Amino acid sequence: FVQAFQYGYGRMISDTAKWLCIGLVAATLVTAYVPQSFFLQWGDGVVAMLVMVIIGLPMYICATASTPVAASLLFAGISPGAALVFMLTGPATNIATMGVIKEQLGSRSLVAYLFGVIVTAIAAGLILNQLYAIFGWELQLAAMSHGEETALWRQFAAVALSLLVARVWVSSLINKFWPSTPSLGAAA
Repeated sequence: FVQAFQYGYGRMISDTAKWLCIGLVAATLVTAYVPQSFFLQWGDGVVAMLVMVIIGLPMYICATASTPVAASLLFAGISPGAALVFMLTGPATNIATMGVIKEQLGSRSLVAYLFGVIVTAIAAGLILNQLYAIFGWELQLAAMSHGEETALWRQFAAVALSLLVARVWVSSLINKFWPSTPSLGAAA
């Protein structure tokens, strides 16, 4: 139990902190600076799906978080298939995952992984769009409600994760500027 705790809150945080921050910054930039009208110009075919791959690829977004983002993209006018591509590529190909795969398995494995995820996601998106066309399904969109407040435990969890990530940089700065020195009482 102690080793699992040390790994989960020590080594794993240290290994992913940089990639987590890079992914969050990239996701913030995409969310803040890409207007909704941008999505409409790409239509609902393969080009729209490739755009969703490009947007979803660097995002650090989990499956739970990608669902409301995909819903807002559907409201903005993208096809269900393109939304599915985003929901599959976002959680599977974020910057943190790509960094860890490259570090642990190498660049060739990373390229093979990305190729597999992207091809599978686009194939699934095309199939979903075809199912909508074949069966004449109508997209049922309802207005989203934002009346729910963030639970207190989620706020505490966010603060705890922020502190764990900050600990990685603080400890590296301390080690860089104040390297360990032998204690005064130690023999030379």
